[in-house]
Amino acid sequence: MAKPYLLTIALQFGMAGTYIFSMASLNRGMSRYVFVVYRNAIAAISLAPFALIFERKVRPKMTISVFMQIVALGFLE
Repeated sequence: MAKPYLLTIALQFGMAGTYIFSMASLNRGMSRYVFVVYRNAIAAISLAPFALIFERKVRPKMTISVFMQIVALGFLE
């Protein structure tokens, strides 16, 4: 029953830690563009195993229709 509240508090601590880390990095002279690339690379590397393990059987086949939908979403976002 208290699980959603504990997860919300843990998420807030994680976001605060990320903010402190990013401000310290940027104040020491790291380029914003380099920071964004590092952040996205670390996120992709850390989330990819979970996606491969937990969604292996759920993934649809890559048809031309699915590919065009992904391309359209990429252009719209």
